[in-house]
Amino acid sequence: MTESKRGSARNASLTVVSAGEVDATYQRIARRLGASDEEASLFAACYLRADLRGLFTAGAAVVPYIAESIRADLMRFGAPFEILKRMPATALIDGHSGVGSIVATKAMDLASDMATEAGVGIATIRNSGDFGLASNHPLQAAARGQIGVAMRNGTPRVAPWGGRDAFFGTNPVSVAVPAAAEPPIVIDMASGSFSVGRTVFAARDRIRMPSPHLVDSDGNYTDDPTGIVVDALDRESALRGALVSLGHKGYCWQLIVEVLAGVLSGAGTSNDNDFAPSAMHRWGEGTFVMAIEVDAFMPANEFNAAVDQLAQALRAVRPAHGFECVRVPGELSFANEVERREHGVPLRREDWDAVVDLARQLDEEQ
Repeated sequence: MTESKRGSARNASLTVVSAGEVDATYQRIARRLGASDEEASLFAACYLRADLRGLFTAGAAVVPYIAESIRADLMRFGAPFEILKRMPATALIDGHSGVGSIVATKAMDLASDMATEAGVGIATIRNSGDFGLASNHPLQAAARGQIGVAMRNGTPRVAPWGGRDAFFGTNPVSVAVPAAAEPPIVIDMASGSFSVGRTVFAARDRIRMPSPHLVDSDGNYTDDPTGIVVDALDRESALRGALVSLGHKGYCWQLIVEVLAGVLSGAGTSNDNDFAPSAMHRWGEGTFVMAIEVDAFMPANEFNAAVDQLAQALRAVRPAHGFECVRVPGELSFANEVERREHGVPLRREDWDAVVDLARQLDEEQ
């Protein structure tokens, strides 16, 4: 391989697709894979929102992989949503290998209902698949005027700080905070250094990562993804090395996710998923969602006004050299979503073509 370069991605060919067409295509795929109308609608909404917010590695780029997982019976539509244990503000859920985005959506609805009654609602999930864009689920709570939190562990992709062996999942964490006139504050991040999708696409585009938080099979930290991604054309490519916790603080967040999403739910830790999954032996990913009822602490209108003031005060901070301004987490994604719902969603042509090809193939198999 020639040396990767640092900088922006190559100018990937883009196509603009209406939000309605993206939604309809995702629903079509889900129905062909056995989803009910309700499940198809939830599935499409989760992956469309990623595309709308500009997080395409959790949208069009990953839908064919999710579909392949469903076809391999690693996840399935129509799975029972079983509440194993329930208290006024908590619930333990068995997702029975349901499609993760749908299971987590239902769990956050339940957590929000509990928060309305008890002030806070927490649900943990075992036996569920990839829940998609992490911020989908806290935004459900924010739409009801609540603070939402979601996190999930996964398969080992990330080495702990100071180590070379994959141990953690990318362990995403998301928080959404409602506001009044301002967009919700939304934090959505992998608690490892980078997401797998971002790393695979950087290798495909032959660019370096912004910091040396990849580790190759020889134990060397590097910023070059081409040396650790086995197949840059595979969204869920195996890695020759690993991503790395983003310093000691990132390492601590990795551990918190493992405890709350993995251990507390009974799903186990990411390191327990170090095997090739099958219909007989699926991954044991765990999820944690929480909703906080603002009115349990202070009047919601006062809280929302205070969040507005906080966001505006942050933007008023003078930028350092090399920066245009201080941005509030979530504001660019919110602007993207508003713009793209009206004017269409720009997607990498190769990703959208793969989605359309998948939909046609599933149609032909009926």
